[in-house]
Amino acid sequence: MGESMAEESDYSRTEPASEKRLEQARAEGRVPRSAELASLLVAGVMAGGLAIWGAQLFGRLQQLFSGHFRHAAQLTAEAALAFARQSAVEILPFLIALFVAALAAPLLLSGWVFAPRVVRFRGERLNPFFAFSRLFSANGLFDGFRAVLKIAALALLLYVYYRLNLDALAELASMPLPQAVAATGGLLLGGLFLLLGAVLLAALLDVPWQWWRYLRSVAMTRAEVLAEAREAEGSPELKARIRARRHALRQRSAQ
Repeated sequence: MGESMAEESDYSRTEPASEKRLEQARAEGRVPRSAELASLLVAGVMAGGLAIWGAQLFGRLQQLFSGHFRHAAQLTAEAALAFARQSAVEILPFLIALFVAALAAPLLLSGWVFAPRVVRFRGERLNPFFAFSRLFSANGLFDGFRAVLKIAALALLLYVYYRLNLDALAELASMPLPQAVAATGGLLLGGLFLLLGAVLLAALLDVPWQWWRYLRSVAMTRAEVLAEAREAEGSPELKARIRARRHALRQRSAQ
């Protein structure tokens, strides 16, 4: 019986989700999400911010560090606090942009979702076997394998980039400090854009996959479609509209 119910759940959901089913899923917080799309937006904001504002930021931080650490032996608590405050002021706009990107990223695929049912207390969540069952389910194992594969691919890509720029890294020690800082920034920016390209490719593959997985999870069986249609036919709102139409037709025929 358990196998037949599993087949019912997995293979007989051949009908697309109705508007009512989609609204119910949204109210439960079940919407398509793509971690790759979120990573792409955050990495894009980071790369764009460094490309536009990076040179000015590094130059300003260099002035702050050199000015304060030149007198490090006589550095007072007030001077150290002022140094920390000035550094935070310089970095804060960049951090705010990353924070806004991280908040906006989940909204790109499914928009704003208000689901109070998600935050209600559910006792089964306290059961450790519930978490293990989700972790070792087919979807959990697949997502874990996909995450490991993605990390391995990114690590390999960054290692290749490091090997290609090994000579440039070796020359940094012989450069004057301003040139070394500029060269280091260029290498970091190049690596970040390379990483951004890899994340873009991952997002282009992940977004359609997440949409397909979501539509499959909310798909309906024929029995569910018929049951929803019968429920809609028996709703008081629909009956009231039918009575109003019949009444209007009687009035027209009487005239």
